[in-house]
Amino acid sequence: MSKTSLKRIAVVIFFVTFLAAVFFCIGKPILAFVSDQASFQAYIDSRGVWGWIMFCCLVVIQTMSTCIPGTPFYLAAGLVLGAVKGALLCDLAATIGNTISFILGRKYGSKLLYFLFSEEKMRKVEDRIDSWNPILIHILFMLLPLPKDTYAWLGYYSKENLPTWIILTYICRFPHIFIYTFGGAMILEKNYTALAVGATIAVLVYVLLMVYLKRHPSHR
Repeated sequence: MSKTSLKRIAVVIFFVTFLAAVFFCIGKPILAFVSDQASFQAYIDSRGVWGWIMFCCLVVIQTMSTCIPGTPFYLAAGLVLGAVKGALLCDLAATIGNTISFILGRKYGSKLLYFLFSEEKMRKVEDRIDSWNPILIHILFMLLPLPKDTYAWLGYYSKENLPTWIILTYICRFPHIFIYTFGGAMILEKNYTALAVGATIAVLVYVLLMVYLKRHPSHR
């Protein structure tokens, strides 16, 4: 096995180990905190605005980690703030986290990927993205239930300027986050009918959008 292959394997092992450490050392305690509604509510009530600022910082960390799920944060925000306010706050924090990842990815991402994979393969990926319309790919990743946080690290391929990235991310992430904050609010009110209807509508919208894109490849 060549030295280059050994280096690539070592880097992959390092990243996997690092993400596992982030999840177990940071992610699990945070998830336990936001999943405990009584403790979370008491924490926010005791600290007011600063409590929500700290919560936003946790969402930023969650978004950048790519290995800590965001659903418990969105549900917790929906339970305490309500659907719309909770979604707006979580969307702001998630957009900040995605933007930091975007900036770091733009600065270091390509060099790292060229180290892990052959430049020829990465050029093919870049060409495929260019042929698809990079802005549309960004919108779809942020709008649909796709790995948004992972994509943010590779978003530099879209060649968007920073203001465009921020605006599109904030707008297109909102519906997905709102689904969860709305769910949290409905659970608190024990309005399971509205929760079921909202979930059904969301699924139908996603399905119809995917069918439309499949039947109209020219929009790529």
